[in-house]
Amino acid sequence: MKPLDPRLLRYARSTRGFIVLAVVLGVFTAILVIAQARLLSDVIVSVTADGADWSDVRDGVIAVALVFASRAVIAWLSEVAAVRASARAKQELRQATLAHILRLGPAGPSAQDPGALAALITRGIDALDGYFSRYLPQLVLAVIVPVAVLLTVLGQDLLSTLIIAVTCRSSRCSWC
Repeated sequence: MKPLDPRLLRYARSTRGFIVLAVVLGVFTAILVIAQARLLSDVIVSVTADGADWSDVRDGVIAVALVFASRAVIAWLSEVAAVRASARAKQELRQATLAHILRLGPAGPSAQDPGALAALITRGIDALDGYFSRYLPQLVLAVIVPVAVLLTVLGQDLLSTLIIAVTCRSSRCSWC
């Protein structure tokens, strides 16, 4: 089974927009994760290595808090988008299923177990909630964030980038 089922994109057209939105929000999340790590490391280095006091790091701590709050807002937006996309996709899939059953006519659905058919239309399609609200957004993040981190490290230190790449290759991680 593929991570992103193309049949779902064909039968539930509203999922396309959600996937695009998930990618956009994933890019913003990756940027914020990197910004948070850099800001936090700057504050920690300033306090531990340079002996900075609160007045020296106050702006950095406020920036970390703002980035953290921004990540929370994006996570909330992702959740809202996932719930709405899931509801629309399930509605489209139910309509397509019912239209198919009606096209089969009276002999078509009776040849199948009506209870199994009803379960498919209700509980089977409702089971897609986790796919939309959890799996698809995490699938996007699992691709975008590691690549963004690797590119950020590449901009800072070539040797560290090579170490990460070699370590990743030897451990057969999913994004290298």
